[in-house]
Amino acid sequence: MSATEPRPAQSVQPELTARPARYGLLGYPLGHSLSPQIHQRLLAEAGLNGTYELLPTPLEQLQDQLQQLVHNFDGFNITIPYKQDVMAVLDQIDPEARRIGAVNTVVRADDGTTTGYNTDLAGFLADAPELTGQRVLILGAGGVSRTLAFAAAVRNAREVTILARNLAKAEQLAASVQALYPDCPITITDDPQHCLQAEPLDPQDRPVILNGTPLGMWPKTGALPVPLALIKQAQAVYDTIYNPFVTRLVAKAKAHGIPAKTGLGMLVNQAILAQQYWNPTAGLSLEQAPAIIAELAREIYRHSPLTLILAGFMGSGKSRIGRELAAQLDWPLLDLDQVVEQEAGRTIPEIFASEGEAAFRSLERQALDRALSADHCQILATGGGALLSPEAQAIVRSRPALILYLDASLETIEQRVGDGSGRPLIAGGDRERLHQLYQTRRPIYEALADLTIDADLPLKTKLNQITAILGLGGTPQ
Repeated sequence: MSATEPRPAQSVQPELTARPARYGLLGYPLGHSLSPQIHQRLLAEAGLNGTYELLPTPLEQLQDQLQQLVHNFDGFNITIPYKQDVMAVLDQIDPEARRIGAVNTVVRADDGTTTGYNTDLAGFLADAPELTGQRVLILGAGGVSRTLAFAAAVRNAREVTILARNLAKAEQLAASVQALYPDCPITITDDPQHCLQAEPLDPQDRPVILNGTPLGMWPKTGALPVPLALIKQAQAVYDTIYNPFVTRLVAKAKAHGIPAKTGLGMLVNQAILAQQYWNPTAGLSLEQAPAIIAELAREIYRHSPLTLILAGFMGSGKSRIGRELAAQLDWPLLDLDQVVEQEAGRTIPEIFASEGEAAFRSLERQALDRALSADHCQILATGGGALLSPEAQAIVRSRPALILYLDASLETIEQRVGDGSGRPLIAGGDRERLHQLYQTRRPIYEALADLTIDADLPLKTKLNQITAILGLGGTPQ
């Protein structure tokens, strides 16, 4: 079948008394996709009788599956890697989808003809940071980055840089965009250092970073798509990954005061726009997105569990914060010191006295490794030195976890640790030793942290900030 410009198509309008309309998502792999939850919620709100199915399809089954879809489904979405392949079997393609070169939504009309649309671009633009007149840095050159590049051109970005390991794909993407938007200046590079600028930067020269790569996606949440130095130069960050709810890229940006968000808004927006094509009289609108996003946070944590690691100097309040958070979120709390003592059958001061600090740290790393193997969300309160070694840091970065640093002032620490009872490193209240440890460790904690909270703030304020960042309540301060 040839792809021609679309003629007006009326999508099937399901009624509660008619057979359920069938919708679905084609792609491979699909993993724990949130699309069924989003679309079932939209169908229910509109009073429509329909189902939405996940259709994971390997490449060798693609053609047969497409034929089934165009004949038996009222509409369907397409995700990676088939947004271009599907275009060859459709009767019509919307002009905007043709310009972008990708289809993610297909409508089957009453007469059986199929039309392909692209709702990714509009869905992203409705959620994106300001791009007009800005320097835009796009990470990656795959299908998602294609949407980001066209969005930057549509919004008249001042200049666009595509940072990608595959320079050939980046060149193809740049050529596709400039064929339609010749006035959009685009450069490509595979070297992050090329994107760094000399400090200090004028605010207008700070780039908007748009991540189209899968780096940082669950379960490999420890990955960063660019060096921290480049993140710190951004004026805004948008990570199209939405799983986990807070990616390390977004967390790092927020920790340095940079506005940042993940791609859950884009996902929900494109689903609403797809439903508008399938059911144009149902009254669905993008104004419904915030309520749906709020509900999806817990769904993401349920399907893709994360460990929130509480780190900081002794006396920073890790145990207290851990208990309160565990109660609020209904996540189990593990205290790493207690785990070590239970497994060793001795107290930490006894381990230090009999075997020394090196032996204790080895036991601690083993306990950390086992704790991070959990298949559920949890909170892990760690001792002051638990994450200082490269070995411990490697363990954390290899697992789905975020490090929350509780940054307490030295004055607060001194008040809380008292005479150092039960703390082998400052036994006897050695204040000079305490000060040395604090000055040595604080920069390490700051560099390790994905999120930082002022531990001197009132307890309620700290809890509010943390739950807000996690998308599980609270109000961002």
